[in-house]
This record gives sequence, structure tokens and C-alpha cells, in this order.
Amino acid sequence: MKSDVNGPARRRLSRPMALAVAGAVALGAAACTDNSPGAGTGKAGAAVKERTVGPGKSVSDQRIPLLKVGILGQVPTLNPKKGIGSGLYTNTLGLESLLRVGPDGKLEPWLATSWKQTSAKVYEYTLRKGVKFSDGKPLTSADVKFSWDYYRTQGSRRSHYYANVDHIEAPDKRTVRVTLTQPDASFKYTPAMFWSVIFQKKFHQEHEKDFGQPGTLLVATGPWKFDSLNPTSGVELSANPHYWGGKPAIDKISVKSYANDNSMALALRSGEIDLSPGVGSPKAFNSTAGKNIVTTVATCATTFFSMPTTKQPWDDVHVRRAAAYAINRKDVIASTQGRAGAPLNTLIAPELMRPLGSKEEVGKALDSIPVYEHSIAKAKAELKKSKVPNGFSGTYVIATSTAATGEVIVDQLKKIGIKLKLESVADSAFTARLTGGPDTRPVTSSETGACSPDPSWDSIFLGKANAAKGGLNIANYTPPEVDKLLADGLKTQEPKQRLQIYTDLLKRLGKDVPYVPLYAEGNHYASAKYDIAGYDSYWMNGPWALNVVAK
Repeated sequence: MKSDVNGPARRRLSRPMALAVAGAVALGAAACTDNSPGAGTGKAGAAVKERTVGPGKSVSDQRIPLLKVGILGQVPTLNPKKGIGSGLYTNTLGLESLLRVGPDGKLEPWLATSWKQTSAKVYEYTLRKGVKFSDGKPLTSADVKFSWDYYRTQGSRRSHYYANVDHIEAPDKRTVRVTLTQPDASFKYTPAMFWSVIFQKKFHQEHEKDFGQPGTLLVATGPWKFDSLNPTSGVELSANPHYWGGKPAIDKISVKSYANDNSMALALRSGEIDLSPGVGSPKAFNSTAGKNIVTTVATCATTFFSMPTTKQPWDDVHVRRAAAYAINRKDVIASTQGRAGAPLNTLIAPELMRPLGSKEEVGKALDSIPVYEHSIAKAKAELKKSKVPNGFSGTYVIATSTAATGEVIVDQLKKIGIKLKLESVADSAFTARLTGGPDTRPVTSSETGACSPDPSWDSIFLGKANAAKGGLNIANYTPPEVDKLLADGLKTQEPKQRLQIYTDLLKRLGKDVPYVPLYAEGNHYASAKYDIAGYDSYWMNGPWALNVVAK
């Protein structure tokens, strides 16, 4: 497996999760690939602009002296080991990774120009010549090794992604070699994601205690350098004079933090900001802004209804199947006020299966998976087969930010005799309930948030290991056969074999129904002046402002 690409590469970036992956479930966040590259819809259903751009080059030839950006939430630190959530909007403007994910799900060059898998457990990368940090010092393999080893350490919010890394080497100034403890087919995407960005080793060693903090900041290779950070108000950046891709079209970027969509929409309406790269509620934002300026792109990140399979009566598969038939995805999607993308019938989004075979092969595999189309008659028939044929009562816990969706599902399940009391809790408390252990996990619905373009991504919601306290198997679904499929999916390198493995996994999920997939999450940006070319599932994984173009 080898690639050596130096030609034009279409940008593919990503939105962050609202909470930490592998430590929380994303609320109102989105990421991953859409049904066709750039196939988003904004006002009047206009397609999102697509541009082809070589690595490091801006898609715009129009100079922008100052881009005023608004984001939801604050940026407490620039430290990529600790930063998550809103900080990802700003970090990737200055911090870059070695690779990018292309529109077809394949890897493309960025800070590395070539890469190869020399064995089932060894990956090797060759760095681009002439890359400099914003202080003019050259990027070397020692910086990459140091950055990745830093993310692997205890207490890092990135350590999950390096769990199978045994050691990292820098045999010469332009070569990085990663050796895994065991084969892991998903690792190839790690160098292309926001959790693998590179910073300068020397600067970190000189500022270890306050690295990434206001007054200290950090040094990286991106098109913009960090000039200031105020955890309360925002971040200021300016063009990196040493950027390897040439001078970016935007001279300065001013990022301001807002508490909610309403205040951010008012700021955009008044001209206080030009663009918001991440909107929570599109319909409400448009209403406050006074015009239809939100562009939405469906992604492969999944929103699902979850049932604790170890608790009565949810341990009865007929109860779970009844719930699956009772839920009407059309009404659920309507309740999101434009936040949702397309309906989904599988926990692993179809887009994540695409790299594993031809369109026909993947289509045939997906057609073989059981789905539960809305049918009250079938729902009642399944419930009659259960231990509670006349229905039952219970509690349904949901985050306050998605309470409207919960109300719709409560009404739908009530029609077949499943009477759930909706308990709406703050996002932080919601996360604690979901990750606190098997005994605390309730009936709920959640959004998966940012992901890598590999079908193994959704394994974080499955398996024995993830059912432990702190894990994300919120359905407590742990059949040994599923654990074997999950392990085989990583150990196996051959795409067609992996396609069969994940098809078998989806068949098992379709039979047992621990989760009811609801819809693909959406990515949303707002601006009356600008578009973000190529805005899609992975827009946040790199310097996304290179893709800002005038409307």
C-alpha cells in the first residue's frame, strides 16, 4: 500500500465533536462524508462550491485583508493535547497534519508527500521538503515524532487514537516510522485527522508548563500563525510569512466566541462577523439573521436511539424491534429544525463502507442488511411477542440541546404502549450518565460526532471493552461474536474481506437492534458574503479558511 502524490488535491476537512470523542458523546455536532462530495444545500438548494486545490494553496485569488469569524463556545487553550470542541475551529488554521482525506475517501498528501505501509504493523512517511514553522525554523521528523508521542501520553484527549502504537521513530530528518502493537487497518487515517496535527518540538520544550496558553501560544506550520488568545473572547491570527504553500489570500483572521446561535446570528446580521463555520440550529439562525444564509451538508456521522440491552424490558429483542418499527425518521428529522441530514438505517453510515469495494459491491452488501421502516402495525406485532405485550413505562434521558427530538420519539413510542417519561438534563450531566458505567446508562438518543473515514469508527459504541466505565457502548451490547468481528475488522487489511466483516456486523446489529439509527448529522456554516469551497465531512481537519471564497 503506497502513495506518492504531489499533484492537485481537493480539500476535505471536518467539524469537531461538541464533546471529547472516546470520553463523551457529541451533542449537536457533526462530521464525516456526505452522499456526494460537495453535495450540500443552502438557500434555494444551491450546491456547495467545489474547488480543486494543490496542497497548501488557497482556492481564492481575491485578497481578504481581514476575515471576521464567529464560533460557538470559548477557546480555553491552543494546546492540541487538551483542546477540544470550539478550539478545533481555530487550532487547524495554524496546525497541520501529514495527510488529508480526499473526496473519494482516499488519503492525499499534505505535510508528507509520500507514505507506505511496509508491513501489517509498520507505516512510513516522507515529509515535504522546505516546510518551515512560523518562526522560520524547518520542520523535521523529530517534530512529528515528538507531537505524536505527546498525544499518546496519559491525560491526553488524543491518546485513544494511538492506543495500538508501540513506538514512533525518526530515522532521518524527513522520515517518520510508526510501528503498531498489532495490525490496525484504521490507523492509516490517523495522520490525516485533527488529532494528529504537528507543532514545534523546541518551542514546547521551552514552554512546557504554559504551552498553548494565553501569552505563550504555540509555533506550528499552518498558513496562519497565532497572535493572541483570550479564553473569554477569542483568537487573533495573521498570515504565516514562512508558509510552505505561499502567502494565503486572507491576511488576518479574527475569531470571536459566542454563547449561542442567536447572539452569533445577530453579530453576523450587524456585520460584527463575516462568517460562522459552525451553526447549531440552521432554521433559528436564519430567522435571527433575517435571511436564508445557512448552508447545510449531510455527513456520515450518525444520530441514533439507544436501548440498554442488559436492563428489563429492553433486554428483550422484540421490545427493541418494536421500538425500531415505531420510530418515524421523517418526523424525527423535522424536529431538528434543519440540523439533521438524510435518514439512516445502519449504525455505520454507508459512506464509511465505500472505500471497501466498488459501488456495486458495497450496494449489494448494504441491501442485505435488515432495516426497520416505520410501521405501527409491525411495531405492535413485535411487542406482542415480547415479555411485555401490553406495553410498559420507563424513563428516556436526553440532553437539553436535543430535547425536541426526544419529545417526538416519546410520542411515537406511546402509540404502541411504550410510555416513556422524558428527562432532559444539561449536556455535562448527560455525558456523565452515558459514560458512567452499565448501571447508569439510560434509554437515550445521541449524536456520534466527528469520525475518521473508516467503518471501524463506530466500534466505539460496541463491544465489551467499550461497555466499561468511561466507554461509549451506551447500549451495553457485548456479544462475543461482535467483539470478534470488531477485532477482525482491524486485523484484516484486505478491503473486500473487511467489507464482508462489516456487512456481517451490520447484519448482527440489524438482528439484535441495540441502536436504532435515525439520521446523518449535518454540517452547517453561515455567511452572506462568503462560501467555504468543498465544505463537507472533513472540513475541520485542516486550515479550512484556505477554502473561503466570495459568493
